[in-house]
Order: sequence, then C-alpha cells, then structure tokens
Amino acid sequence: MNLEQLEYVVEIAKTQSFSAASEHLHVTQSAISQSVHRLENELGMILFERSRQGTFPTTEGKQFIAKALDILQRIDELKSLNAETSSLTGDLHVATFPSVMPYLVQTAADMKREHPQLNIAIEEKGSMEIIEDIRNNKTHLGFIAIYAKQLREFDGLHFSPMYSGKLVVCTHHQSELAKLSRVTPEQLKEHKLALYRDGFIEDFLQEFTYDYGPLSILFKTNNSEAISTVLRNNIAATIGHDFSFHQHPLWKEGIAKMVEIASIDQPKMQIGFVQTESKEVAVAAERFAQRFRQAIELDQL
Repeated sequence: MNLEQLEYVVEIAKTQSFSAASEHLHVTQSAISQSVHRLENELGMILFERSRQGTFPTTEGKQFIAKALDILQRIDELKSLNAETSSLTGDLHVATFPSVMPYLVQTAADMKREHPQLNIAIEEKGSMEIIEDIRNNKTHLGFIAIYAKQLREFDGLHFSPMYSGKLVVCTHHQSELAKLSRVTPEQLKEHKLALYRDGFIEDFLQEFTYDYGPLSILFKTNNSEAISTVLRNNIAATIGHDFSFHQHPLWKEGIAKMVEIASIDQPKMQIGFVQTESKEVAVAAERFAQRFRQAIELDQL
C-alpha cells in the first residue's frame, strides 16, 4: 500500500469514474485500474462496485476511503505546517455558486478560529459574476463551474479543478417530470421552470430556444432560497449543475429528484477553485480552499 494508491481511490470515489480520475490525476486509466486491483488484493476486499450508472464504493470501501482521505489530509497539513504556525491576517473574500454555502460557512468558522486576525467575507453568486469580481480584485477566491473550453481565456487567473459536471433538471419527487429518467427538449417545454441567474443557464436557454423554441419560465432569480421553495412545494422545476444538486438538502432528504436532459450535447464542464495569480493573499486563499475541499469530500463519503 502506498500514498499514490490512496490518492487513486479517493479520486475515484469523488468522480465516480475511473476515467475521470485518470484525467484529473494525469495518469492512464489502465495504470489506475491495475494499482487499485493490487490494493484490493492486498486488503482482501472489493473497494468499488462498477455499473452503468458509475463507480461507487462498497460498504467496506467507504470505510477504507474515509481513512485514506484522513491520511491524505494530514499529509497536506504537514506540508503546510509553516502556514499553520504563523497566524494569517488581512482580508479574504470568498464566493461560491449556490448549494455549497453550508461548507463555506463551516470553513470560514474553522479558519477564523485558527486565525482570529483574518477578516473573512463570504457570498453566493453565479460563476461568471465570481470570475468578473476576481478580475476586478473584489474577490480573492471563488468556487465556480466553468466550461473546459473557457479555461484558455483565464489569463492572469489560476483554476484548480475538483469535479466534472453537467446541467440537469431538478424537480419535486412527486411531480410529473420526476416520472422520467431522461427528459427530451419537447417534454421539457411542457413544464414550468424557476431558474437561477447564472451564465451557464443563460447560455443553455439561448441555445435551447434557438434549437427547440422557448421554455416555460416561471421566474429567474439570484436567490437560491427562492429556487428551494418552488422545489419543496412542487411549484416548478429548475435547471442547474448536477454537482450542486448532490449537495442540496432537498436531494439528500429525498424530496428532489434529478432528471438528465436528453438529445442535447453539452460542453464539458469543470468545477473547482479560481483565484488571481497575485501572491498577496495566496497563503490564506490556498488554506481556505484546502479546508473547503475537505469539508465537501468528508460529507460525500
């Protein structure tokens, strides 16, 4: 057993895919598969179950991966020991797209407890707004979703990918839409939608309208609670990143269901952290990003 194998199994658990883990870690899929197979033989247990829906940890696998994640996090803490021993000061402004705010609050509380002189501000915005704010030095660190093809336009910005994702429909589990596993464009036009104001959603709407005609929009909003209200009360469905909905309380409670969008070729989407390449707040931003990532990963296992 070695640290490389621990990194592999944690990444596979996060992405639910050997191929995605291979891409994120810049290692061939065959090398990862062989390494995990050797680890399973060494442990005498099966870590993952593979199906058409994805690759998921077994019950024993979840226990092992949680311990592996803890080990990797402790190693990261040792590597950043100098940052830990010196108290961070100054201002740190962090922004995220909707649904992960609980992790942002938890991370801010942890950072403030360890670094009381660090002034932290957190807010929720659409990904495109966050990128613009970082370019204008209004925000230091952002958790965003971005099309892979847009990354080449990130001059002066640093992006650290965590997950891949796609747009899906989210609806109340008792709605007519929830009876479908995949919704076609023509079927989607028959249902009311409440949409969060986000660049990805606007791009989707523009292309959808051009190809299939207009959707039935109940309203657009920059308030994620308004979206939660229509979902909880089965007033309308919404469209958003599958990653966001996996973190949403309504999905975890079984109230909301995700439905894939059929017949539409979506561009590849990456989810992760973006910040300027300025060194002024680099230590605080990197430490915050590390803790934020750990909070998400621990909750998913």
